[in-house]
Amino acid sequence: MKTPISIKRIVIDFMYIREQLKEFFKDKKEYQPIIEFLHAKDYLDEEQDIPFPKLKDVELETGLKPHTLRKLLLEMHGQIFNYTGCYKLSFKKVLYHFHIKFYDKLCYFTMGHLEHLPRVGEGISLPFVTASLDISYFYVEDIRHEFDGVTQNIYFILGIGQYNQYWQFMKDRAIELKEVSYQDMINLSELDLKRKIYSKNPYR
Repeated sequence: MKTPISIKRIVIDFMYIREQLKEFFKDKKEYQPIIEFLHAKDYLDEEQDIPFPKLKDVELETGLKPHTLRKLLLEMHGQIFNYTGCYKLSFKKVLYHFHIKFYDKLCYFTMGHLEHLPRVGEGISLPFVTASLDISYFYVEDIRHEFDGVTQNIYFILGIGQYNQYWQFMKDRAIELKEVSYQDMINLSELDLKRKIYSKNPYR
């Protein structure tokens, strides 16, 4: 049995690719009220803190009746998220974001271009961050990708010093066994995290 698609969720999903929707459906007059609604406010801007709209809000602002709104949204969605979809998403811009935490110190910066993509476990020397962290040698602990608008955002989580496969295994094991939470992984320093994990483990 096919799981029904949430119409409200389609609206929210479309907010992340509204620029591409505008280009895809620029010649489709029937979709323009929805496109205009998606561009009227930036619901994804955390500083503006605008709550996601209810379907009633979408109906009022587009002037579309509920059954028409549903029909058009499903049509648009099907033309992108389908094996036979005629539109292909494209993320031509790439930004590289680096996150480093060293005890109570944090460092964050963005690069617009990288010739070679660092991989998990590889060492990285960043001599230009010593004013923030008092240290310049790191390793890639994790890499995450996020697609938004027309941009592919790549996030590099850097650890201090050199990559340690055993320590990585212990962290993964602790998460799997729920000995630590993802919040612990974010909030605790590496030293405090090691103390918590190794205090619960016979393999220390």
